[in-house]
Amino acid sequence: MNNLDDMLLFAQVVKLKSFRAVAEQRGVASSVVSKHISRLEKHLGVQLLIRTTRKLNLTEAGREFFRHCQQLESSVALAERAVSQHAEQPQGLLRIAAPMISGQYFLPAVIDEYLRLYPDMRVEMIIKDSFQDLVSSGFDLAIRTGTLSDSSLRARRLVESRWYAYASPDYLQTHGTPSAIDDLALHNCLQFSYQETGPHEWPVTTGGKPGKVKVQGRFEASSLVTLREASVSGMGIAFMPVYLVREQVKQGQLVAVLQDHIYRDVGIYAIYPNIRYVPRKISAFIDILSDTYAEQCCEFH
Repeated sequence: MNNLDDMLLFAQVVKLKSFRAVAEQRGVASSVVSKHISRLEKHLGVQLLIRTTRKLNLTEAGREFFRHCQQLESSVALAERAVSQHAEQPQGLLRIAAPMISGQYFLPAVIDEYLRLYPDMRVEMIIKDSFQDLVSSGFDLAIRTGTLSDSSLRARRLVESRWYAYASPDYLQTHGTPSAIDDLALHNCLQFSYQETGPHEWPVTTGGKPGKVKVQGRFEASSLVTLREASVSGMGIAFMPVYLVREQVKQGQLVAVLQDHIYRDVGIYAIYPNIRYVPRKISAFIDILSDTYAEQCCEFH
């Protein structure tokens, strides 16, 4: 025990008026309680209790010290209540790092529901396709897509999305439709700067096995939304997630190419610090986030 523990123990002894009763509550021997009270008196240089065979009496110094110990007890109880409120009812600020697509398409509805459920919360979201260092940047949570490499963080898989290669009908009419993977070398393949394999390779599944396809093209962007718009305009072929181009495919602005040859299933994850007790503000948000992605999961393929 330290001095603060001894002070709380002393206050408990005074209130119960018994070393034995305190020892029973704490599951220790009476001699242990007596030892800590003696140590406290030695530290203070005064006698706090007058011990007799029948009862305990406070000295004048003991009465004064007990008053301060009661204030300490109240402060500890107040601190515990304040922290437990955070555990039960989220309060404060939640900082989120999200890639462009999640930040624009999925998270606004999630955040809206989260703020309605937890009126004492505020949310700040930073949208950036490049990975943020979660801990050093002060984020509580990040959304990440693809391969995870940082083992110091915890991850909850939200959904798996499928990717295909897409091009506009006008582009295919002008440049021809590739019928084999090798045909991609003859096309302007639009490139995503933040692809984990680098912009000049598409991480794909061919014949049920993961692999890479080397591509070349004259346009590279750090945003998949930009690549989608470029492919719609007829600039080239882009490798993109199904959910991002759903409307464009329905409207006939884009069509999938080599659909039977290459695709990719990509995990989308909620990433958060690897701590023993995850704050309620984080776990509550992830629960809503997971439900939202699960509802749309069937549309991601």
